[in-house]
Parts: sequence; structure tokens; C-alpha cells
Amino acid sequence: MYLRAGITTSCRSANTRYTRLNLLGWAMLCPYAMELLWHGSTPLVQPDYPTADESKKLHSMVMNSVAEVVESLQARLLSAEREYQQVLGFIREDARLCAISKADIVYTMNIGDQLFTLYVEVSSTRINVAKPWQALLRAISLYYERRIPVGIVIVSPEKIMYKLLEDNDQDKVLKRIHRSPRDFNPNPNLCSLCELQQYCPYKVI
Repeated sequence: MYLRAGITTSCRSANTRYTRLNLLGWAMLCPYAMELLWHGSTPLVQPDYPTADESKKLHSMVMNSVAEVVESLQARLLSAEREYQQVLGFIREDARLCAISKADIVYTMNIGDQLFTLYVEVSSTRINVAKPWQALLRAISLYYERRIPVGIVIVSPEKIMYKLLEDNDQDKVLKRIHRSPRDFNPNPNLCSLCELQQYCPYKVI
């Protein structure tokens, strides 16, 4: 993969807006939501959900099961890190939008003579529409940190999704980061699910 000038993992500069990467994943689906993030109109703190404790237990169970499977593979495992902290930034003119995040499980492997990063995203419920974008953003961050191939696996109780990070994934992300709300109509179904709905003046529910 090649490195793009509009993407960075260094966010210590003036004119930087910070957000959570989960919110950035939702904003990939809607340019109005993306503008909220660029203008710093959303809080950085993680919200509390009524079912958080119950979901966390199931999430931990699935993570443990995934770890058992991966660690039994015929590959030389060099490291395994849970809740791996990340920063991923995007540059627009003189402004930066930086997303902070924790990746569920990140493995560094040696397959043959090739170093390889395997990033596993675990969902305790069904995979929502924003999850693939969130996983793609975390994978890009991992590539920019390490400069070695990154494989993505999303695991939920109902399905598994996987892909190898490719050059055109960066182009897809940058197109969404910079797209204009012009000619875009908010979707009521999407708005009802979006984690940014309580901050968005354009929501249609």
C-alpha cells in the first residue's frame, strides 16, 4: 500500500478536532454527520448505555473464543494486544479531524517470512451498517503505524466478515471524509440507528 498525504497518525497540532472513531464510522454514511465532526459539534466522551454491562460480558466471551482460535493457527504469533489504542487523522486545508479509538484485538504474526497484522473486531450483537467503516478506519491506522499488510476480521454471533486492506480502501475512505452534503438526502432508517442523531440538526426520523 502507498501512503496518502491526507491521512495521518500524528494529531498534535493547532486546528485539530477530536472525535471517537466509532462516530467517524457513522459519519462515513452521511456527509451531514461528517460536517458535525469537522466542526467539533459532538462530545468526545463515551456515552453510557442501559445494556452496557450485559453486552460487555458477551463481548468478552466472544473475544476469548476468537483468541483461542487465532492462537491455535499454524502461524508464528509475535504479539497479541487487546484494546489497542489508536489515533487516526485526516487533513482538510488547514484543519485536522482526529479520531481516537481502541481496536478489540491486534495480532502481529510471522507467516512464512512475512510480517502480518491481523486485526479482529468483535461485535456482541449483529453487525451494524457502520461497523465495516469503523473496522476499515482502524485497519488503516494500523497500516500507517506498522507499514506491513493488515487483515481485517469482524466477528459477531451471527456472521463473520473479513478482508485484506488494499490501496483502494484509502481512496474510498477519503472520498467519504471529504464528500459534500449537496444532493444527499438523509435516510430515516439510517438516522434512527446513527449514534450522532442526538447532535444532528438534519436527522430525519
